[in-house]
Amino acid sequence: MSKIKDVQIEYERLRSLFSSVDPTKAELVDNLLNEAAFMRVQLENLQQQIRKYGAVQISSKGTQRQTEAAKYYTKLVNSYGNVIKTLNTIMGKNMIDDNDEFDEFMKRLE
Repeated sequence: MSKIKDVQIEYERLRSLFSSVDPTKAELVDNLLNEAAFMRVQLENLQQQIRKYGAVQISSKGTQRQTEAAKYYTKLVNSYGNVIKTLNTIMGKNMIDDNDEFDEFMKRLE
């Protein structure tokens, strides 16, 4: 139940960023906001899993491979980035000029 609440909180936070945007645009991106909120919560959960168990598995033969959590994280962070860029474009911001929340998030990944 907590994850659902976390998604709702993130959705409301993202939605508040669109309070000054034309209501028609805000209505059009509502689903994207919900998707972005869900992805962000999933990314945080995957980060916790990766921190706890690591991103690499070592087999009994000594070979290494990326964990499923790490693989999914990589795909999801790219999708999340695309959604945030789309939302940013709709808001009319230029990501190159501003350090926004997405930039801060990406810095934490490095």
